[in-house]
Amino acid sequence: MKKRSTVVLTGIALSVVLLAAGTFGVARSRSTDDKPAGPAGNAVGPQTASLGPVSGASLDKMITGLQGRLATAPGDYVSWSTLGLAYVQQAKVTVNPEFYPRAQGALDKSIQINKDDNFLAYAGLSALAGARHEFVAAKKYAEQGLAINGSSAILYGALSDAEIQLGDYTQAFDAVQKMVDLRPDTPSLSRASYTWELRGNIDQARKLMQRALDGAPTASARAFALFYLGELSFNEGDANAALGHYRAALEASPEDSQALAGKAKAEAALGQNLTALDDYAEVVNRTPEPSYIIEYGELLQSLGRTADAQEQYRVFAATQKLFEANGVKPDSTQTLFYANHGEPDRALASAELGIGTRPFLVMHDAYAWALHVNGRDQEASKAIDRAMALGTRNALFHYHAGMIKYALGDLDGARTELKTALDMNPNFNPLDAPIARKTLADLGGLP
Repeated sequence: MKKRSTVVLTGIALSVVLLAAGTFGVARSRSTDDKPAGPAGNAVGPQTASLGPVSGASLDKMITGLQGRLATAPGDYVSWSTLGLAYVQQAKVTVNPEFYPRAQGALDKSIQINKDDNFLAYAGLSALAGARHEFVAAKKYAEQGLAINGSSAILYGALSDAEIQLGDYTQAFDAVQKMVDLRPDTPSLSRASYTWELRGNIDQARKLMQRALDGAPTASARAFALFYLGELSFNEGDANAALGHYRAALEASPEDSQALAGKAKAEAALGQNLTALDDYAEVVNRTPEPSYIIEYGELLQSLGRTADAQEQYRVFAATQKLFEANGVKPDSTQTLFYANHGEPDRALASAELGIGTRPFLVMHDAYAWALHVNGRDQEASKAIDRAMALGTRNALFHYHAGMIKYALGDLDGARTELKTALDMNPNFNPLDAPIARKTLADLGGLP
């Protein structure tokens, strides 16, 4: 459940990729239904959006082109909106949240010029709020955009992303269905896949992601779908199949960092540790995304390379400070890191902030674990039940549930949950999976 991004601007048809923060969210849309309206409600023509086809250009080129356009046409609110969205994507691609204030400025400028029918700016504001983990605001902006253009697949995607993170699952799944009905393409089908993954129906999730792959219009979209097919396989314990998907994703898009991180994860699960370490070193050098840094550090720690692991954890801490300085709210990644690395008080503080802004099932799991490491297992039991309420197949959830039950003296329940975690994915985490195996052996649950 990672992140994805691309932005495309083609003639008068504007296409934008929205990325939901947190655990999942993508849209790659070429929807003519999402064509921005001009002041009189007409489609914006070349006189307003005349950058020309740049679908193969880099984000840097797009941003440079938009900046050039706005230097000569500062009243072009469509270009301001697009620039704001491009900055959001640039922040994610470079893992540099200092682009978020730039995005805010560009989107605010767009709204100042046209606040009445400027649905694209609201899509951008929703994307920016989601990236900062401000999901109440993200939902509000998506709804404001839909009030202007109720046929926008982009905005239904943004709405569903926010609602999922807010734990409004029924509404989120309805929004995804509306997105699919409007445009059954890679962005909508990949979101639909995720709704079934959350509900534990992996076969349906895989079928929909395969459809997303079959219809992928670009190499990056193809890499995205292949990566998530890999994730579905890895999470079900099939590291070999996962590795095949990750490699195919890299063949489609050699610079795809999440595919390289997935490849490293699968290699580690298969015992190919030297190759995995090389790949992790490359990916964190290229894209210092917090989850990649932690994965790399924990693999190093599991191999006894404690000093090297600590160096990665220091990088993680520095990255977190940068995110916090640019308005990004806490999430499950940092909560679990603090809980697993000797900072229980900090984990709980992070969890309490995170659950207030993002009551998604992944955050409930992190909150449960933070409560557990603080000795509050009765409360942790309730929180982990909320994390598992949809029937999501997640080995880490079951591991946490097992250890919480063990702490509460429910040994049969602990045995069941730990066995479920290891049956589902015996290599779900290089540090936690060995603990699960040892605890299960102590409970007499291993043959």
